[in-house]
Amino acid sequence: MRPGPPREGCSVLFSPRGSNKSKIIFVLGALLAVFQLFAPVYLTELLDIQFRAVHVAFGLSIALLHFPFLKKKDDDAQEEGISLFDALLVAVLIAANLNAFLKAMDIYMGTSGATLLDRSLGVALMLLVLESARRTVGAAIPIMVVVLMGYIYTGDAFPGMWKLRGINFQYVIDSLSYSPLGIFGSVTGMSATFISMFIIFGSLLSATGGGKTFIDIALAITGRFTGGPAKAAVVSSALFGSISGSSVANVMVTGNYTIPLMKRLGYRPEFAAAVEAIASSGGGITPPIMSITAFMMAEFLNISYFHIIGYALLPCLLYYTGVFSGVHFRTVRMGIDKLPSEEIPKWSDILTLERMAGLVIPTGLLLYLIAKGQPLQLAGFYACISALGVFLLVGVVKKKVRETFRLILSALSEGGRDVAQIVPILVSVSMLVNLIGITGIAPKISGVILQVGGTNIYLSLAIATAVPFLLGTSLPVVPTYVLSVSILVPPLLRLGIDPVAAHLFFIYWAILGGVTPPTCTAAVAAAGIAKADWVKTGFFAVRLGAVAFILPYFFALNPALVGRASMTSILSHGATGLVGAVCIAYGLFSHRDSPFLNLLICGAFVIGGLLLLFPQTLFSVAGLAVTGAAFLVDRKLFPVVHSSHRQNSVSH
Repeated sequence: MRPGPPREGCSVLFSPRGSNKSKIIFVLGALLAVFQLFAPVYLTELLDIQFRAVHVAFGLSIALLHFPFLKKKDDDAQEEGISLFDALLVAVLIAANLNAFLKAMDIYMGTSGATLLDRSLGVALMLLVLESARRTVGAAIPIMVVVLMGYIYTGDAFPGMWKLRGINFQYVIDSLSYSPLGIFGSVTGMSATFISMFIIFGSLLSATGGGKTFIDIALAITGRFTGGPAKAAVVSSALFGSISGSSVANVMVTGNYTIPLMKRLGYRPEFAAAVEAIASSGGGITPPIMSITAFMMAEFLNISYFHIIGYALLPCLLYYTGVFSGVHFRTVRMGIDKLPSEEIPKWSDILTLERMAGLVIPTGLLLYLIAKGQPLQLAGFYACISALGVFLLVGVVKKKVRETFRLILSALSEGGRDVAQIVPILVSVSMLVNLIGITGIAPKISGVILQVGGTNIYLSLAIATAVPFLLGTSLPVVPTYVLSVSILVPPLLRLGIDPVAAHLFFIYWAILGGVTPPTCTAAVAAAGIAKADWVKTGFFAVRLGAVAFILPYFFALNPALVGRASMTSILSHGATGLVGAVCIAYGLFSHRDSPFLNLLICGAFVIGGLLLLFPQTLFSVAGLAVTGAAFLVDRKLFPVVHSSHRQNSVSH
């Protein structure tokens, strides 16, 4: 159905025309997915800038069409018309990237330098990158670019070490748009290669019904125990998050099933939504796939991704131990029982070839190839091809070949569209990283951290937290991580913090921004499903994730918690850390009728749990003593776990 006449106040330039936008985006998404799958492996004669130019043109075109300049008030993003303005932007975008494609060798060699046309197209491309980022994730990234550009041109007026001299307009424009830095820099290179490959891989796994399979596995494991639905939300979100890497996508897939189930069995909407939000956020640090930040971390540190999986394992266990324990103690306090047996899926229905082959074979092949030392890009390619092969084989066996082809095409298109949503973000971040280098702001901030923190590692970590925490509440995980690493890792390394621990420190804080008010995107998405107050949901999620919020400090102080120590140290500190996580959760979610005793016992468990996470043996012994004494007092005064007061304490 064609849109009606232009809305009042809208010029003809901005009015949507035609009725084929969704079809165009569908086709472009599928073409982008096919290009990203095969071009890195078979079109190796392309120069890096040429490959990145095609990637930028494709990705930004889809983003500009999918997110129109003017949206309806009801935010119906799927309006079927394309405005003349957006069509013109896409045309300019293609022209600018075609210019970069044709002049790639000159950009590398610098034989003739940029002409007036090159710079004009370069400025246009910069503006289009920022506009597409604004449409995709809001104004935060464009504002940062504008602030840094403003700093470049007003830097001469700044005092002391913040003073800048001698940077002209042409140099900045050329560096951003006519060089292997800036728009076509290394971050864009990551986006164009293994990041896109693994986003498409996640889409292919999801298309096999991976989300529902993970939910059924989680219900089969936890459904027979107290608070089964909430625990199933934690387990299924961890499982699905390990292949999706997106907290909001995780919420939308698993939350649409688990949140209504939790509400039906008696959980408050805010708590049900908070469980899903904090559990889904942890998917980004859950092996084996984790999020694209983990692949970037492997690239930055130049170490095998297989090692990253090992380093992330213990922090992931501590994260989910804290969340799972919080859910359990809250459930016991509320008196909510297990799931009815007729609603628990049977293992015989889950562990079928049809349901498991599409998950196990591609993921197993991916891990095998990574373990054998294959490049991430090549391992991802073969994993995607195996997923497609399994897909087709199952379709042939079920005699649903035509339907399977349609499903594959839909999965590829969805993967391409998912890639297109991340392209504006990463290209903008590539510009930011280049501007950070031009201004020299990273060593200046490092100097401030070292000056203020001095040799006090605790104060330095607290200062370093501010940047990823503030960025993470307004930006997605990837730009938050990349910007934090660009600015803040060097001073932490100079203070003696392990490189792996430093990178994981910023990944965690970038992820936790998704559940932290005021933005808390994962909490907002979960609250929408639960029809709950998103502010209460956000604060409930923070409380459930208390261990996650303190964990980055402890593995920064203690490399054993990220597997960077002897096996004895890893096992001993891991064991005390797990006990500490349970104790903190018990202190936060248990309840007694006596306010004084409740505060005293809960406080003792929280303090004891924190001591158990410290690296020194003396602190661990003190933590065991405190929690042991608190446990004995609790059992003496309250021999039954508050069973007579469960229903009365639900409102607390």
